[in-house]
Amino acid sequence: MTVPGWARLCTTGVVAAAVLALSLGLSGCVSTVAGVASRDPDEPRWEPMLIEADLDGLLLGVDDLNDIVGSSDLQVSFDSSTLNDNSEAVSDRDCLAAAFGAQELVYQDSGWTAVRDQIVREPGEGNPHWIEQVVVLHSTAEQAQAFVKHSQAIWEGCAGTIVTFDSEDMPQIWSVSDVTADDSSISQMSTPEDSPSGGCHHVLSAASNVVVEAWVCGDDIDQQATEVVREIVAHVRSK
Repeated sequence: MTVPGWARLCTTGVVAAAVLALSLGLSGCVSTVAGVASRDPDEPRWEPMLIEADLDGLLLGVDDLNDIVGSSDLQVSFDSSTLNDNSEAVSDRDCLAAAFGAQELVYQDSGWTAVRDQIVREPGEGNPHWIEQVVVLHSTAEQAQAFVKHSQAIWEGCAGTIVTFDSEDMPQIWSVSDVTADDSSISQMSTPEDSPSGGCHHVLSAASNVVVEAWVCGDDIDQQATEVVREIVAHVRSK
């Protein structure tokens, strides 16, 4: 059986609202106005500042990940509190951030202080899904937001083709999409040349002083990493 290119590669890389009610009394009279309260979009969102101990409760459980990708037997295969170095497995190190997750060389000047990195997949070889979920603590929220903004420029510069190398040093050629961005996250899709469908969906976001990164790979993958990141961000904002 031919193992999809994304599977061969992946085996080597070891978002609450508050309502504020105001009442004004004047000469013993009260005036009220009907309507729905809404937040000024230009007003900064209040978010909690996290510490390293908070990181352990942020990543999604296996059951939640099973639901997101439509699997039933995912299991944790790698769990780490350090960053990775896959710089030798990409032909252009300037595109390391767009090719691998939780990379030491990518985060080294961002002001990060702690990390949790986890890989989840089905057992065996040629597994249908491969997921990496990462939370990286920074000293300030501004540092986390700046990292995402800087990463957008890097990812955009790598759209087109990326060449990586598997565990046997065989080249893997990836078609890399343009970056999709909104107010809080960036995303990109990478598809190996030998895969008829699917590939790897990569999403990066910032919530408070935490950067959230996720890779979701598989033959039936297109936008699932967005859901992984969205749920982790919700965990951050609930702290």
